[in-house]
Amino acid sequence: LTSFVGRRREAQRVAELLRVNRLVTLTGPGGTGKTRLAVEVARRSVDAFPGGSYFVDLSPITDPLLIPDSIASALRFLPERSGRSVLEIIQEHLRDRTALLLMDNFEQVLAGADNVTVLLEAAPRIRVLATSRAPLGLSGEQAFPVPPLGILGATDDVAALRQSEAVSLFVDRATAVDPLFSLTDEDVTIVAEICAQLDGLPLAIELAASRVRLLPPRQL
Repeated sequence: LTSFVGRRREAQRVAELLRVNRLVTLTGPGGTGKTRLAVEVARRSVDAFPGGSYFVDLSPITDPLLIPDSIASALRFLPERSGRSVLEIIQEHLRDRTALLLMDNFEQVLAGADNVTVLLEAAPRIRVLATSRAPLGLSGEQAFPVPPLGILGATDDVAALRQSEAVSLFVDRATAVDPLFSLTDEDVTIVAEICAQLDGLPLAIELAASRVRLLPPRQL
């Protein structure tokens, strides 16, 4: 529900990788914006998948055996219990579809990554876009390390600082919590320093920006 700020180059590159690879995994530590980037790429690519684009949320589970159930839930269907496994029924469901599975937070169930291989082999027109703190380690996987937001080094160029990805994100999220928030030229360098101390991590920047209701940038 929030606006997508920055990441133009990354979003374009991931979309390009997804066009030529059936499995793309966005990697990086928590807070780097892997999920947000993946969702944006999926949104931009929706026309390429007439069979549907589905968000498979793996964050609630830690048991790899529950991966098929999470996929079935994302596909919005209840597999019939006919002696076949849930994974087998999903294979049949996807076999002839051109679809995208966005599998989020895979690091919690890496031991079940072979489910992805099974689906890719059974359904030749689907693609998987995963997010994980570590690659899935599967054949044919294209990993893409998600970098922090761009931060300018020490500079007096206020205009350039305003346009930097990290500062732009801070301003966008600060305005969301305080519509009267306005970034003065004096505050630009302060906000840039805040973003630099937070290593350009989007989640950390968003959390800091939410505090402007209580503290001005200098106090932050």
